[in-house]
Amino acid sequence: MNRILSLSVMALLVFSVIAIVPLVIAEGADVDGGVDVGVDSDDEPVVCQDSTQRSWYPNDQTIKTAEIYASGPTPDTNDYGASFYDVPARGSYVFAGETITYYVYAAHESGKENIEDVTLTKDGVGVGNCAVINDTVDPATDLDEFSCNPADLDDLDSNDGDIYACVLVVQGGWSGSAEISVEVVDEDGNVGQLGSSDLLTMNPDLSVTLTGSVSFGTVEEGDTVTSNSVFLNNVGSEGVVMDMYIGSDDYFTDPSGGTAVCANDNGVTTNGIHFGQFSYYATKGSVDSGDNDGVFFGLGTIDCIANSDEYTNLTSYSGDLDDDCRIINHLEEGSLLTQGQSMSLTFQLDVPDTCEGSFTDGKFHFTGRVV
Repeated sequence: MNRILSLSVMALLVFSVIAIVPLVIAEGADVDGGVDVGVDSDDEPVVCQDSTQRSWYPNDQTIKTAEIYASGPTPDTNDYGASFYDVPARGSYVFAGETITYYVYAAHESGKENIEDVTLTKDGVGVGNCAVINDTVDPATDLDEFSCNPADLDDLDSNDGDIYACVLVVQGGWSGSAEISVEVVDEDGNVGQLGSSDLLTMNPDLSVTLTGSVSFGTVEEGDTVTSNSVFLNNVGSEGVVMDMYIGSDDYFTDPSGGTAVCANDNGVTTNGIHFGQFSYYATKGSVDSGDNDGVFFGLGTIDCIANSDEYTNLTSYSGDLDDDCRIINHLEEGSLLTQGQSMSLTFQLDVPDTCEGSFTDGKFHFTGRVV
């Protein structure tokens, strides 16, 4: 599934927080969170997780931003030898083809041969089996990073349990939020449930809009004019983070044809205004595009460098993000929009010295790539 969203604009262009225990700080308002302390049956299987090694791996689309925004350009390797990426800017969402691997210890005090099944679950329904990756586990020395209740390990030895890798492969038909966990079933049907779990959003919707209409009004030959501001918005769902890019059609032409003619700065005289005559200035919160330097190789073309007036010249839109301007490109996270965030864009036009017509046939293209 393609994780790139494009928006083409001519005239009218337009992080979810999940709290397990809600808290409101105000006079006369409070909330309690329930606490459950249970005593397990001796026959119930033991299961606990090494949460320090939980690992995410991208699909063939999201790997493009994973390689940029991860802690390094190549995947890391966890303690169990599996490759993964750590992308701090990303929210708790996953897309089809991405994987998350969980590592659990499953044991039975009557011996591990009594364990019938170790299953990865999505909202309580099995979505995949788990595979043994270490069958010589000493619970007294090998489980320091696991979330095991010490009392559960008192009577266990190396013959009672194994470490499993449970791989969640996200399916294209999944949607909405889902709780991911692991359960262990013994030969008598007793069930051990992992105490910790993940709450993930599956295949969230992507939506980027632009509010406002770009207009330069009536201008004169040789003028440098500024448009009104328009607002690029990430209105997607579930905290999806988008990296934003912009490109332009090669020419803005007069749809009436006929006598319209412009001598562009690129030396070509046509019936249209060349994209090189346009530039932009963008702001997002405390940052702006005025220092654009194209320093982050692989995030759009490196040619998008701010001029002395802090405007950045537009590039030709080809449909390939490598040819577009990353809108705010001098900061690693400058061009990122989280759900509900917006950035303001103002455009500048250097009207050719010889130019006459009504140039309305052309578009600016805005593209968001999922982080």
